[in-house]
Amino acid sequence: MKLGIFTDDFYPFVGGIGRHIYDLYYTNPKLDCIVFSPSQINLKNHIPISPLWHKKLKNISSSFFFNKKAEELIKKYKLTKINIHCGPGGLFLWKKLSVPVIATCHHTYWQQSHYIKSEFWKRIFIPFEKKTYQLADKIICVSDDSKNILVNKYGILPEKIKVIPNAVDTKSFHPMAHTQKIPNSILFVGRLDKRKGIDFLVKSMPYIIKKNPNLKLFIGGKGKLRKPLEKFIKRNNIESNIKFLGFIPEEKLNEWYNKVEAVVVPSIFEGFGITVIEAMAAGTPVIGRNVDGIRSILPQEYLFSNISDLITALQKINFLSPLIINDYTKNEIQKKIADQY
Repeated sequence: MKLGIFTDDFYPFVGGIGRHIYDLYYTNPKLDCIVFSPSQINLKNHIPISPLWHKKLKNISSSFFFNKKAEELIKKYKLTKINIHCGPGGLFLWKKLSVPVIATCHHTYWQQSHYIKSEFWKRIFIPFEKKTYQLADKIICVSDDSKNILVNKYGILPEKIKVIPNAVDTKSFHPMAHTQKIPNSILFVGRLDKRKGIDFLVKSMPYIIKKNPNLKLFIGGKGKLRKPLEKFIKRNNIESNIKFLGFIPEEKLNEWYNKVEAVVVPSIFEGFGITVIEAMAAGTPVIGRNVDGIRSILPQEYLFSNISDLITALQKINFLSPLIINDYTKNEIQKKIADQY
């Protein structure tokens, strides 16, 4: 079997799709595959493609390229199966191909357009996304929440869908026995944008600090909200409680997970909360928002829905236990994905 993987996001990662593919496919020597992406990099079994107007149209231009060139590439590289990676930032399938197609759903345009008011306009992509999953022979969803959207909103047959979560490499993320915890510390890791919920977390801090004046929030990441958040922090005189770390390199991330008492994931929604399982693998308690992509990973007592819930959760961070990650380890997930082919 020769598998062709088609994606708009690969390496270096733009988002979770690229990371998923690199971690779970490209590091699996048993999988006979070729990755096709617009990334102009020289890696074994990677074929760079050059969609027209890609700088402006991004995944839309890659979708045009894929649908136009798929049969030609199937023949040229003797592909026997296709795996396309879908969701916002992913590809669309517009016609049935001569080989079976497995579509990986990372999250959906329905979630993107309904949960984030400013992205309401992305509803225009829902019919194309629905058609993609109708045409696919099999679908892999990275969470039960996304599967529920496909079944209940798109009318996709549930027996066509297999839920296989994202994975964490426990060689990279693990407890560090001799790392000193920073007292009363919490960590946020992610893009500084509305979807990741960093504005909610920072704007909750004045209320949280009233209950715990010594609490320190470390923010790892970069994005367009940094300057507005810095103004809010200064205006509310909470500079001593919040520190921006900037982008945390991969080799430093595990250390930061180990240095804090808890990790907070306040996203409006996630396809799958990769930060959640990284922190779990590091042996650090995680408090997450009760939304798609997070609630399917964390037990109820680790979830919050509003500021009051968040304050309550943070008051007991010293009593929260680290969670077991057996269902999300890299080797286990690789086996489950390989079984689908």
